Amino acid sequence: MIKKVIILSSFIAFIFLFDGCDNVKKLNKVDVAIAFNKQSKLEFPFVGHGVQWSAYPHADSKDAEWGFLMTDEKWNELYKRLDFVNPNIIRVMDVSTWRYYKGLDKNGQPIVDFQSQEIRSLYKLLDYCQSRHIKVLFGEWGAPGLWNLDETIPEIERADDTRWINMIVKYLEHLILEKGYTCIQYYNLVNEPNGYWASTDGDWEQWKSGYIKLGEAFKQSELDKYVQLSGPDAVTQWDHPTHPKKAHDWVYSTVNDLDSITGLYDFHIYADQELIRKGDFVAYLKPFTSEINKTNKPFVLGELGMKYSGELKVENRKRGEDDPYAGPDDSSMFVYDYFYGVDMADAAIQSMLAGVGGTIAWDLDDAMHTVGDLGEKNQLKKWGMWNILSEEFGDLEVDKKPRPWSYSWTLLCNLFPPEASIYKPEYVVVNDSVRSVASSTENHFSSAIVNQSSALKQVAVGISELYSSKMPLYLYEYSEDSRPVNSSGFPIVSKTIEVSSKLEDIVIPVKANSVVFLSTILIK
Repeated sequence: MIKKVIILSSFIAFIFLFDGCDNVKKLNKVDVAIAFNKQSKLEFPFVGHGVQWSAYPHADSKDAEWGFLMTDEKWNELYKRLDFVNPNIIRVMDVSTWRYYKGLDKNGQPIVDFQSQEIRSLYKLLDYCQSRHIKVLFGEWGAPGLWNLDETIPEIERADDTRWINMIVKYLEHLILEKGYTCIQYYNLVNEPNGYWASTDGDWEQWKSGYIKLGEAFKQSELDKYVQLSGPDAVTQWDHPTHPKKAHDWVYSTVNDLDSITGLYDFHIYADQELIRKGDFVAYLKPFTSEINKTNKPFVLGELGMKYSGELKVENRKRGEDDPYAGPDDSSMFVYDYFYGVDMADAAIQSMLAGVGGTIAWDLDDAMHTVGDLGEKNQLKKWGMWNILSEEFGDLEVDKKPRPWSYSWTLLCNLFPPEASIYKPEYVVVNDSVRSVASSTENHFSSAIVNQSSALKQVAVGISELYSSKMPLYLYEYSEDSRPVNSSGFPIVSKTIEVSSKLEDIVIPVKANSVVFLSTILIK
């Protein structure tokens, strides 16, 4: 049911748009009416949206499980596609044993090699980020011993083992100081450390000790001039069954105990469809952002993806089992479906409304990871925008080209640039299935409107305080029957909006289960 709410402040915000009898009639005919004004600015550092990208550990050298499949041709195609996506932040997680760590010597000290082909393959990824001035959140999935399958062999098992801390420092000195990859601006010690699957196995004190040691090592080596710690990287929807520290408290304790050495806050969310589609994601995030944003430091969702429940969960599992290359235990088979792009865009929109400074989509490419990262070809983690090794995995057209959700994510990355100011809307006529957010910089304005209902909605948008009518206003549409693309399969303008000097006629039809973007930024 459409609720018509007349709020004094909102009504005042709309006078400029609906200042006559005819325009009041227009207001009564729309389903949703919103206005963006300077008073609705949200105060938090905005980093922008991005993706998770790994350096293809199963295909990065002749000794890799699949052989040396990542040729220059493959990398160049990735570069071309990423130039369209235009991510503002990229999370790159690695494992020391994949790149530079060769075990322990007879004295129990690490043997490292920074001249391997595996490291040269990583350079290909970092070259791209450096040349495009993209911030990199770098890190290792866990302590080297996490992948030690022979317990009789001594290994580095703990996050606070000084040997691992020293290895990390030497590695970053090589990458940042010797190779010049200053794009590496944040470092993540252990992926999802509150999980039983992490090398820390949910041990807060161990992780905290390692985090503090690494922060001290950055200062001593003067790496702190280039790179800062990011934490806690926990997954907040899951509490460890044997450790007393709750998932949410990993975040709050990082803010309270470790803020002095933290440069970026992050945690992970794999959202249920109801949390997103009902608009409850803002309320979920607000308790975190209300604490984190007091620090005036950036906060990103270090991994964002969708995990569906009910009948969709059953369908996802069935599709994964039917796919000869998918690992059904850790794949989102709906990346092939149009609606995944609506849900991911809605999640990003709600995150901005909640005061989150950016989201990192999990993930870019099916070819990056397998379940358990054991390199089994029938266990791909299918979450990507595509599979760059599609020829080697079924040679299917649906895997070769960008998938539907890459469309809406590309628009989010391009139209909401880093350091933009973010604005929430003021509503005059509200519908619970429609959400919107806007951004502005010195030169540009953008807004996104998502309609999660099953019917088209006429949405009136007031933007005069944030938008100069001297600039063209472009409309990009992500709907099931209309999402125009260029020859490479990426978004282009749907149409140019003709705007009068008084901005009195901007009413946008937003189709059922779709997203519309308005922006002065032209994507070519």
